[in-house]
Amino acid sequence: MRIKGLNEQLIQQYIAEALLILMEKKPYGKISIGEICEKAGVNRSSYYRHFEVKEDILHFYLMSLMEEYQREYEQQKHKTFRSYTLQIFTTFYAHRKDLLLIHRNGLSYIMLDVFNECFKFGEIPDEVGSLKQFEVSYHIGGIYNDTLLWLAHGMKETPEQMTEITLSFRPEGSFTLLNVK
Repeated sequence: MRIKGLNEQLIQQYIAEALLILMEKKPYGKISIGEICEKAGVNRSSYYRHFEVKEDILHFYLMSLMEEYQREYEQQKHKTFRSYTLQIFTTFYAHRKDLLLIHRNGLSYIMLDVFNECFKFGEIPDEVGSLKQFEVSYHIGGIYNDTLLWLAHGMKETPEQMTEITLSFRPEGSFTLLNVK
């Protein structure tokens, strides 16, 4: 059954939800655009208006998780790098079922593009200097790789444990993206 009168954001959400539901039953590579559209209740034209390839759906989904964590972080009274990191892991933990599906299908690499986009890696001002730019790059890669290992462990560690693990490798006073916002 086709759903009519949806706004653009809802169409994208329905498509993402449909793909994730289908991934519970069959491998990502075996899922067709037609199956996704049917499950989402949208026309193929709606799919192609928003996405070029299936990976774009997962990019959209992961971006929505990053937006969720940023909204939650912005509501906090005491903003620290620890609370920032904890909010990332807390948001991911709340969506662990879907993240583990993405990981098990070999698609975790999409997360690195999302991290770079969300942490505005390409927008770090030149005035901070190349050494600081490399430091930020190193930390983005660290969070990404910690997240991959967490996924590989089945996300058994709590968000608090992941935050402590991640921060234990971060020198006190290190430069962060919070410094350039």
